[in-house]
Amino acid sequence: MDPDRARLNQVFERNYGRVAPHTLLMKAQVRSIFDRLVDVRGLPGDAIEFGAYQGGLSFFLGLCIKDLGLAKRVFMLDSFEGLPQTDPGLDGPFERGTMVSDARVVGELRSRFGLDDIVDIRPGWFEDSVRDLPGDARFCLAHLDADVYRSTRVALEFLLPRLVEGGAVVLDDCVFPGATGVIRAADEVLGTDQHLHLGPKTQAFVFPKGDPRPQRPAPVWRSLGGRRYDLADLLARTDYLELVRWEHAYYDDHAQWYRNYLDLLTGAADGPESFRITDRIGLVRRE
Repeated sequence: MDPDRARLNQVFERNYGRVAPHTLLMKAQVRSIFDRLVDVRGLPGDAIEFGAYQGGLSFFLGLCIKDLGLAKRVFMLDSFEGLPQTDPGLDGPFERGTMVSDARVVGELRSRFGLDDIVDIRPGWFEDSVRDLPGDARFCLAHLDADVYRSTRVALEFLLPRLVEGGAVVLDDCVFPGATGVIRAADEVLGTDQHLHLGPKTQAFVFPKGDPRPQRPAPVWRSLGGRRYDLADLLARTDYLELVRWEHAYYDDHAQWYRNYLDLLTGAADGPESFRITDRIGLVRRE
């Protein structure tokens, strides 16, 4: 293995292990964000996260920046009061007030990780927090885990003019069944001519001012609306693709569970003779 790649893998594994209890992101999603950090590590600018929850991803980036000796900081933005008002037509299952965390606990965790000088925590709603950021702030990497249309749009409108050439924007919940708020905000602010790279699970990323990576393949898919979707990263990384397969199996299992349950309740001719709902609850087909 290339020595640099081996070192990067060590940095990833060590720091992911430290922050895993403090993030809802799965390992392949964090790896994808780490890969983007590697892509932009030679560019000027800091990292920023919109929607941090317990801070795990921001702390992961801070630890990696420290280990790699990069002269960068991480700005962590979160209301710590949960999601703002949502639009059910766009935001699907995401509801106001969910994803609450404790800013004090997150601050204490930052100190335990030794990141007080690297991770800058900015509590508050995004539209208020961005006004207080340094006027000369520039960013090479952004992670948007804002979940809903309104928050994603605020973040992108602030970010776009401050993103350096070659900078990467990672969008969580971009490919989310039943919720189109994130992709709509991206379309409106970034435009539909952007080359959108699909990542693991519901993640996608984009380089709004040019992809710094050499010899990128042509887009694999084109949507009905004309947007270009690139699957090269998703297909090239086994761990990215395995997460998609895991998600498929997870939801397939749940769908089968409900099919069996419904068949038993309604007495379907080809339904199961018995069905166990939990370890303590089981039903037998009615006579």
